[in-house]
Amino acid sequence: MSEAQFAQTAVWLLRVQALLAGLAGLAWFLLSGQPQALAALAGGGIGVFLSAMVALRMAVTVGSDYARIVRGFYRAMMLKLALAAFLFVVVAKWFSPWFGPVLTGYCATVVAYWLALWRLQWRQTKQTN
Repeated sequence: MSEAQFAQTAVWLLRVQALLAGLAGLAWFLLSGQPQALAALAGGGIGVFLSAMVALRMAVTVGSDYARIVRGFYRAMMLKLALAAFLFVVVAKWFSPWFGPVLTGYCATVVAYWLALWRLQWRQTKQTN
């Protein structure tokens, strides 16, 4: 994957995650009110931030040898796990009565990974035909 393709895919993923987090926040706002909507947006914000951090860390290794790419991937994932734990603890203190919406917002951003994989497969199939 070229640097341009990587950047395009990362930006697409972040946009879709932000959109899904916004939709989760809107759904919670319509169903339960503003505090739940803010909690869902906080959870979605965690997902978007972590994805952006991993994308930036992985962008450094695009075009490198395989060992460096794998090393960079594992380092990015370790950092993501540590930051996720820290951010969820912080958000849990702020939104403790509404942690369900926090998880809903975060899970909405995880759906974007599935959509990104589907999109990459679709593009690859389209190019081979």
